[in-house]
Amino acid sequence: MPDEENGDESSMKRRNYLKGLTATGIAVGGLGGFSATSFAQEAEPIPAPFCGPASVPPESPPGGQAGQCINCVREVCESEPIAIGELYSGLNGFCFTVAAEEIPDSADYLTLKAGTECYLAEVPEDLEGEVTFCKPEEAPEISNATFYTCGDENGNPPSVDDVTASCDEVVITTSNIPNGDTLDVTVEFADESTQTYDDVPVQNGEATVNLPGTSNPVNVRVTYQDNLILFNAGVVADPPCPDKPAVTNVEVTCAQILIQTTNIDENETLDVTVNFTDDSIESYTPSVNAEGIATITLPGDRDPEQLLVEYDGLVLYDQFVAASDAPCTVPEPPECPPGLDIKFKCKHGEWRPYSHDDTDNVVDPDVFSIEGDLQEVTIYAPFPFAVSYATRTKGKKHHHHDKEDHHHHDEKKHHGKKKHHGKKKHHGKKKHHGKKKHHGKK
Repeated sequence: MPDEENGDESSMKRRNYLKGLTATGIAVGGLGGFSATSFAQEAEPIPAPFCGPASVPPESPPGGQAGQCINCVREVCESEPIAIGELYSGLNGFCFTVAAEEIPDSADYLTLKAGTECYLAEVPEDLEGEVTFCKPEEAPEISNATFYTCGDENGNPPSVDDVTASCDEVVITTSNIPNGDTLDVTVEFADESTQTYDDVPVQNGEATVNLPGTSNPVNVRVTYQDNLILFNAGVVADPPCPDKPAVTNVEVTCAQILIQTTNIDENETLDVTVNFTDDSIESYTPSVNAEGIATITLPGDRDPEQLLVEYDGLVLYDQFVAASDAPCTVPEPPECPPGLDIKFKCKHGEWRPYSHDDTDNVVDPDVFSIEGDLQEVTIYAPFPFAVSYATRTKGKKHHHHDKEDHHHHDEKKHHGKKKHHGKKKHHGKKKHHGKKKHHGKK
């Protein structure tokens, strides 16, 4: 950590943004989920300009919230930055206000996360009263705030390299922490109880916490010295506690989430909450199948960011996640190719395409495929298309109709079958009696 008392280089490069005392009303993001409020400030807000995208999933270590915007701080620190102090979440608005005494003495920078974006502010020295940090006043709004210190100037910052958990213990692997130094470890359990283990000794780069073995651990926080947050993320107990409901694995894609459980009966339902990077939230109640798997179908057009799985009053899983095939977007429909004026004729119960259009130009008859008979046809194509068809009854005139279809399937199928009865139009299926002509157009 930088030595602020002797004026080292890390400390000197911090710019003081305070412009003197003013009395202006500004909108600030509330803490702990409270809405924004307005009140007079002792100093102008400290600007937090955009610094880069948030990491999805968070960088680990440290994992969790502390790992979402740490790459921005890495760009300005000469050594590996470390999150420090409290992690502020549940925020909104464009500003974050905190009492000066709550800011850690060794804090060098603050990050504000908003949607998928990160904003960075330097932390001035000698702060007093209420201190406000603001991002530009444009969407998205702030969701969390994290303080960081630039760590050891010699390039050997203390770190947690790995955390493994089981029903009975948590094992923490560390670097650059001397033998005999201690960690403070806080463990959250599935039954929503929390236990803090103070002064856990490090020996040969490892620290072990013995757990009660009555409930599965779901989150571990490791701090060192002056509230340095070395790790703060969800964990999965492996193995879990015997006979206790647990989530043992999660697979996330843009289209779905597969949740592998144990010790949960078939057809039991889970309560699942998914937070997305656009700050939207969806709730689901999937059932567990015979293999212990619960499946959730996602919208597909948004990136999942955090997953909470609950069952019978227990928190089985609460972690940041990311789709393996991210980014999640709705693909643009393919463009319609030229030369789609293709006619078909039903002969001997089979629909056959003409090789030339009305102007005698050669067409590709394989662009469309048609299945069916004179009563019902299904038209397949890999793009949206329009159909013009004619029906005829012996001794009567043709009736021409045009119907445009803007849908398409990944399986290259037209949405729905088309039927037509006489002169009456139907928006669902259409039956065609007699001679028919079909052609597509862009």
